[in-house]
Amino acid sequence: MSQTTVQLALGKQKIIEDIKVLLNDSEELLRLSATLPGEGVDALRSRLRDHVDSARNALEDAQANAQSRYRASVDCTAKYVKDNPWQSLGIAAGVGFLVGLLVSR
Repeated sequence: MSQTTVQLALGKQKIIEDIKVLLNDSEELLRLSATLPGEGVDALRSRLRDHVDSARNALEDAQANAQSRYRASVDCTAKYVKDNPWQSLGIAAGVGFLVGLLVSR
């Protein structure tokens, strides 16, 4: 994997973790504000609850979608390697050769 790919993966994971922390903090805020009286606070609490639920569902959907795409690509790769072992070996050797050239410079 290239350095850019690793950085993108780490950045994506950091964003997901930050969204989870934000959702947890928002839920804690909702829980703490439950004791505050007032009509305006109730409306704000309701809107915040709707947004938190919507964000949590969107995050879960995105994670499920990413996992299913990952599994599909792994299955496709495994099928290709099983159906074309010599071509796969040739591709792997070529990539290894190119990486070796790049590393030696």
